[in-house]
Amino acid sequence: MFQTNTITRRAALLLAAAGLLLSGCGSLGLGKSSPPAAPAKPKAVVALALGGGASKGFAHIGVLKVLQENRIPVDIVTGTSAGAVVGSLYASGMSPDRLELEAEILQKTDVVDLTLSTSGFIKGDKLQDFINQKVRNRQIQQFPKKFAAVATEFGTGRMAAFNYGNAGQAVRASVSIPNVFQPTVINGKRYVDGGLVAPVPVTAARNMGANVVIAVDISARPAKLGSGGFLAYLDQSLNIMSAAALNSELSKADVVIKPQVQRLGAVGGFDEKAQAIQLGEQAARAALPQIRAALAKYR
Repeated sequence: MFQTNTITRRAALLLAAAGLLLSGCGSLGLGKSSPPAAPAKPKAVVALALGGGASKGFAHIGVLKVLQENRIPVDIVTGTSAGAVVGSLYASGMSPDRLELEAEILQKTDVVDLTLSTSGFIKGDKLQDFINQKVRNRQIQQFPKKFAAVATEFGTGRMAAFNYGNAGQAVRASVSIPNVFQPTVINGKRYVDGGLVAPVPVTAARNMGANVVIAVDISARPAKLGSGGFLAYLDQSLNIMSAAALNSELSKADVVIKPQVQRLGAVGGFDEKAQAIQLGEQAARAALPQIRAALAKYR
């Protein structure tokens, strides 16, 4: 009888100890499953897709200035036509302030070489040499930022994104407006202005790995079509022909910045560079809340 009571008391003590141990484990969180951790945000890969628009492209410099001032990261740059000119220099490491200085001293004669030809009255050699000089003759793949100049393959009408090789040649292909510039020949194929297929090269930016694309559209129709002459009519004709492609590209962007450059027309931007840059700044500042909202989804 005494032995039975002893065993019973020992069993009770063991059960009590086990209960205390389990309650202690519970207080330490060892007996409970932890709530699932929130999925980590993916890293933002930000691309800037700079559209074409002849000399209205100086507005791109204003956009770049605002993005840098507000520490908006840019990993990839794609450019069509005028966007390829500005984009190549920026992707090569040139700061927005330096770009603004280059714009101030740039003359038409620095990049325009006239010729008599049925395929175009501007050769394009000067522009190619100008770009290569400014990027210190580096290949595109040597730039600090990923870059692609978008052109149109003349024979097939397909988009071509040049993201390696001769930078000046790639930019020349991208700006080769039909009947103005002579087509650019690369590896036996002829290329013309990228605005025909990708007026703002968002698709090219996505193809290069961007998950956030900021598009800059400077294709605003001129406010006074009758005062700009041949180039104004040509600019508007290209806008009309590429309207569907433009809408398709812009629909794939996270943010669209539209500088109000319509008053500058096709060639006015060359004579009003400071105003074009200012209009780019204004449009970029207005888009900052949308840009920050897009980036908030990423780390």
